[in-house]
Amino acid sequence: MTIRRLHVALEFGDAPVQPVARLGWDAAARHAVAEWDAAFAANPLALSPLLVKEHIGLLRPRGRAFGDLPGLFGDSLPDGWGRLLIDRELAARGRQSIDITDLDRLAMIGRDGMGALTYQPGEQQEQQDGISLDWFDRLVPEVGGGATTEDLERLRLMTGGSQGARPKFVAQLSDDGTQLRSHRRPWEQGWRQVLVKRRALADAPGAIEAEAAYAAMARAAGLTMAPVRVLRATSGEPFFVTDRFDWNGAGRRHMQTVAALLDVDFRSATLDYYELLKVVRVLTRDQRAVEEMFRRMVFNIRALNRDDHLKNHAFLMDRTGSWTLAPAYDLSFSAGLGGEHTLLVAGEGRRPGRAHIVQVAAKAGIRPKRAVEIVGEVDAALADWTNFARVAEVPENMQRTIKAAMAAPPSWT
Repeated sequence: MTIRRLHVALEFGDAPVQPVARLGWDAAARHAVAEWDAAFAANPLALSPLLVKEHIGLLRPRGRAFGDLPGLFGDSLPDGWGRLLIDRELAARGRQSIDITDLDRLAMIGRDGMGALTYQPGEQQEQQDGISLDWFDRLVPEVGGGATTEDLERLRLMTGGSQGARPKFVAQLSDDGTQLRSHRRPWEQGWRQVLVKRRALADAPGAIEAEAAYAAMARAAGLTMAPVRVLRATSGEPFFVTDRFDWNGAGRRHMQTVAALLDVDFRSATLDYYELLKVVRVLTRDQRAVEEMFRRMVFNIRALNRDDHLKNHAFLMDRTGSWTLAPAYDLSFSAGLGGEHTLLVAGEGRRPGRAHIVQVAAKAGIRPKRAVEIVGEVDAALADWTNFARVAEVPENMQRTIKAAMAAPPSWT
């Protein structure tokens, strides 16, 4: 059955549920439109402050960046792995792909998306008690064919609205790291909300360990990072586990990626880090957050994390409407498409050097001396790559490859 209408609400967990809008289907335009809830429109929170200035009339997509949806709601849908599971499950139920809309997909997400936006009527979801890494590890290769409808449904329910191409799921993890259970269970002390990620079948062995090493190195470089650990299935297959920053215990926060805030396709959008720093200043009004993003830029340049697209930068809003920069995430060694960063650095994508970094700092209002300090702190952390890699058990050949690659960026002018 095709969904034609959904009610959107904010559920912060520590405040009453707040209706936001009603999503409907415009058959002529072949996209979803949002009609604001009257009470919300009279006293709105700025859920999309760069694009939605007035809560009157209908909100429509600016283009096809988020498929059928305006960018504000597009972040609630998973891409990559999560979308694959939704569409495979719908196909297993006999649905034709041409008849599936993003409203259908949002109904399957329901209250399980990232951030605080929820969608009703959603599907009835069952809680899962124990979660087995071994079960998930065994089933991942079967998703392309051979997985049952029941297995696909369970995988999809575990995935929630998490983004990205790698197989992943959301869960609650006991503080001692020995038990995983459904993220839908009422939160209790002694448990944390986490995102659990396995390497993709095309990833080289060691990809998960390398990402864990990058997380530790980024923290040493002064970047704000959520806690990270690595768990292993019985087979030895590693899983990257990080605390969710859109949840805090039983509370939730509204989340928007930069791609959603601008309603642009992260796969093709061309943006400069200077423009990203302007977004940080406008949303947070905090020069410390601007410096934080500048530090992330320097880290990405020096550590060759070239997969720095607009869905890999996000902001969080609390129930008072206050915006903050989300912790850094998805940091890893990446050669980049065509050997270039997704985001430009003062117009340069392939070999951004000292001159480009200085230009961005000047435009962002960061004093030259402070910019030099930040670069020095990042370089000092990266100089200890071998130790971070050894602790994370990165395979030695991968350690050497990354170390050799990281030797180049400091010499770029």
